[in-house]
Amino acid sequence: MRFTIEQEKLATNIQQLIFAIPAKNVEPMLMNFLLEADAEKQEVKITATDMYITIVVRIQTNVIEEGKTAVSARSLLEIVNSLEDKPIDFRTEEGYLKIHCSKTNFSLLSADHSKFPLIPAINFENAHTVPAKLFAKMVDIASIAVSQEGTRPIFTGILWRLTSDKQLMAATDGKKIAEVKKSLQFDITERMEQVIPPKGLHFIQKVVTESNQELKFIFEENRVYFSYKNYKLICQVVEGRFPQYEKVLEVENPYSLLINKDILKQAVKRVALLSTEDFYRIKMDVSEERIIISSFNFEIGDAAEEITDFDYNGPGFSIAFNYKFILSTINVIETDKIKITFAEPKSGIVNDQVLIYNHPDLDEYAATILIMPLRLK
Repeated sequence: MRFTIEQEKLATNIQQLIFAIPAKNVEPMLMNFLLEADAEKQEVKITATDMYITIVVRIQTNVIEEGKTAVSARSLLEIVNSLEDKPIDFRTEEGYLKIHCSKTNFSLLSADHSKFPLIPAINFENAHTVPAKLFAKMVDIASIAVSQEGTRPIFTGILWRLTSDKQLMAATDGKKIAEVKKSLQFDITERMEQVIPPKGLHFIQKVVTESNQELKFIFEENRVYFSYKNYKLICQVVEGRFPQYEKVLEVENPYSLLINKDILKQAVKRVALLSTEDFYRIKMDVSEERIIISSFNFEIGDAAEEITDFDYNGPGFSIAFNYKFILSTINVIETDKIKITFAEPKSGIVNDQVLIYNHPDLDEYAATILIMPLRLK
């Protein structure tokens, strides 16, 4: 195998493939990139997989001799990133991948490429399509409610549901729910849905650009296939039944608060500096005149900040939140103001779920985020 490629072109294309390399060396072969040079197509195909997601990139370049090899992914990426922005010559020789650029030479020990997992070939000719930028934004919103714990695997994925006139994504970890939907037309007669690990979806977020608006996809029983620009992505789905969260979001909270998201964000960040590390708790005392956001840490001290620029008509109450939930929600809100709705206070305290929205509603999508309050001490 031998090919020549520009350093910047290769570095740009393989940077994101590290997404698919396992963090731990559970299977030595999976720590490698599979490189395949095709002289007829004048392209190099590079594959990375952890068996849950697989990423393939095809790069047009000057292939002198076709062939295959597998080499350490992280070593190859570090080498390519370290080289000058000049053409790089790759060739296989006696069990090594020889790398030459300007006055620099490397030899990477090759692995047995025949032991690399077989990757299914997919024809995207009849695939469905969705606007890539919208898809990436919906992933961004739903991701804030994905569970980071593996005790309930179905909570570690994002539900992606399609009907003939709508696209929906949702996630929940039992303490919060994020749902985002958009009216879109799909040529399907039955509802399609899968629960997808966010790792692969975050890869799509990384590579989406303004210049390419179409993301192709194919649903299968246990996999979802994506095609975007010169990348292919295969995602294994999370098995199990996604919880029926919809009824929880149907609640109509009687009281709503409109507030500038940046004012709220900065106040929360400051007060959170003295929150406890067990529950990351902050308290909000809300009335029609003012909002007091406060925290207390027995070992350090306390903090409080008053906000008077907001719109609220209703009874006064107190409520406590995990401040990280509030900040992650604010970070995906795209309007200048945020709308928060509350249930009827009981004895001056709100313990029921709180719903958060963009304000005003956006034409691009409709997002609803539910957060369960913490108990007040």
